[in-house]
Amino acid sequence: MDKQIIDFRDNIDQNSIRKLKSTIIQKVQEQRIPNILISLKFFKDIKNPKTIVLLINELEKISIKMGITIDFIDYHESLYTLMRKYTLNTGIRLYKNKEIATLFINEAAFKEDTKVLVFDEDEENSKNLYFDLCKYGYSIERAHDMKEFLSGINDDSYDLVVSRTFLNERREQKETTKNSLSLSKKLIINLPTFMNKAAETLVSFTGLEAKKLSHSIKNFDTNIDANSISAVMPFHGDLEGYFTLVFPRDIAAVALEALLGEKVNENDTATLTDGVGEFCNIITGATKTEFDSKNIKVIFNLPKTYTSLDDTRKLIGQNNGVWMDMQLSDKPFYMFITK
Repeated sequence: MDKQIIDFRDNIDQNSIRKLKSTIIQKVQEQRIPNILISLKFFKDIKNPKTIVLLINELEKISIKMGITIDFIDYHESLYTLMRKYTLNTGIRLYKNKEIATLFINEAAFKEDTKVLVFDEDEENSKNLYFDLCKYGYSIERAHDMKEFLSGINDDSYDLVVSRTFLNERREQKETTKNSLSLSKKLIINLPTFMNKAAETLVSFTGLEAKKLSHSIKNFDTNIDANSISAVMPFHGDLEGYFTLVFPRDIAAVALEALLGEKVNENDTATLTDGVGEFCNIITGATKTEFDSKNIKVIFNLPKTYTSLDDTRKLIGQNNGVWMDMQLSDKPFYMFITK
């Protein structure tokens, strides 16, 4: 990792940027390095914030031209907010230090049981960091407030603490063609297990008729009933991706009434949200049991529930996946699997 790091010690101007670009080109050509980390540990104070925009724009251009990733590390706390603001809509990521960068760039450097604490004051960024790291098999916990974070810093059981880190979406992830599918061949082969177990377990637990109607390759569909509740569960191991379950409120209420044996109000958001999350647990639990019988090792994380389809899509991203139209008691519900 050290050979990927370039220390930036100058004030930002045309000459310093030109020198930095020359160093990047030399490193990439001589050492065939796919990732460059710009360390700002020795960086001098910014006199004009606009100069950071110039630096970022030039790094973005050379990143695209050479087909490499260029990211920042070791920035001062006061610089983080500026860097985050001005790297938006670029492929440049912000890692607080070398160790955190290694977690994302060279995940093989750490064991799967590495215990990581994640925290960011921005709830959405905190979730993004959490779910991104879940894909690598680390043991991840997320501090939900400053009190939990400060307590975690002093907890010796954590191997690494991830904070002041921001993951802009890589360009290759944005450029998804209409029919492209990023799921692994092994996951595609095993998709029927998700579909069959969803139908079987819902029938078993609710007594209602459940079946699969159709499936297609597309983005997460936000054009269905906006009054829906979804549960998202990342999974990793021999198979990896995001499993998403979507229930319109009316069928969520019907399913829960059948499960609980009592009336459930469609406006009872807390009960419906808990219920959809539990159905997600039930389906993936049965799916895991089936995978275990085939010697396919998969770990499902705890589900996150949402009352907004747009918020759900923000979490799982823009990649195409397999969208499944399902039916329970003649009413539609949906499943979506993407990477």
